[in-house]
Amino acid sequence: MLNVFETGEETFRLSNSRDEEIGWVKGGALGLSGFSTEEVAIESAVRGSDALLAYLDRVSGSSQVADAAKGSVKLVNDGAYEWVTRGKTLLARLYRPNEAARNRQFSGYAVEFVLPSYVRSGTVISAAQVVYHAVFGSSNSRKSASAPQPVAAG
Repeated sequence: MLNVFETGEETFRLSNSRDEEIGWVKGGALGLSGFSTEEVAIESAVRGSDALLAYLDRVSGSSQVADAAKGSVKLVNDGAYEWVTRGKTLLARLYRPNEAARNRQFSGYAVEFVLPSYVRSGTVISAAQVVYHAVFGSSNSRKSASAPQPVAAG
C-alpha cells in the first residue's frame, strides 16, 4: 500500500505500509527510493516507466504507449543528471546513494520520473500509485521473486 502525505504546494511524501519513506512528488517529478543496487534501480525505472506511459495513455488518450521506447537499456549522463534510457528515450533519472541521501534524505538508489507538463497534481497522485504497484507489486497479488525491495532508510 502506498501512503501519500502532502508536504507543501504540489509536493508530497510517499511511504509504504510500514510508514517507511520510499519516494516523493515534487512539481512535475515523481521519485521512488531505497533500491539496494544500481541494477534494481534500473529495473525499477523500466517497470515504472512502462506503467507510467500506459497510465498517461489511458488518462490523456495519447499514443505514447504505441510509440514507447525501443532498444537497449543503458545509463546516459547529460551533464546535469544520470538517466536510465531505452534507445534514445529518457525513462527516469538515476540518483546514486550519496545523491539520494543528500538531495532527498533517502537511503539507497533512487529513480525519478519527469512527468509531462499537462499532468496535474491529482493525476500525479494516481500516477504515483500506478508506478508504485508496477515497481513493488500489489499487496493484493502474489509478488514476483524479482520485484525490487526497498532498503530501510537509515
